[in-house]
Amino acid sequence: MVLYKANPSVWPTDPKQALAVWEGVVAGGDHLLTTGALKEVGWFTDQEGFGIFEAESKDQVLGMIQPFGPFYSPVIHEIVPWDKAKVALLESARRSASR
Repeated sequence: MVLYKANPSVWPTDPKQALAVWEGVVAGGDHLLTTGALKEVGWFTDQEGFGIFEAESKDQVLGMIQPFGPFYSPVIHEIVPWDKAKVALLESARRSASR
């Protein structure tokens, strides 16, 4: 999951130029959704949102979101699916309890 926040200081102040940036952002999001790499994207505010990607690694996600910089600052979080997480957590807790 990528959490992103706009960097207002680098956005153009001219409305026509800002529109061009927005059009590029929307086109980029649509492209990633169409390819299937981006599974979901949403906004918390007009400057902050999230994207859920499906990729083999964080570096692949980093490559996919690079075109959105410097207009947005991303924070990439790897999500561990429930089935894998519960096994790992229980195994660790059992090892600790057996000492």
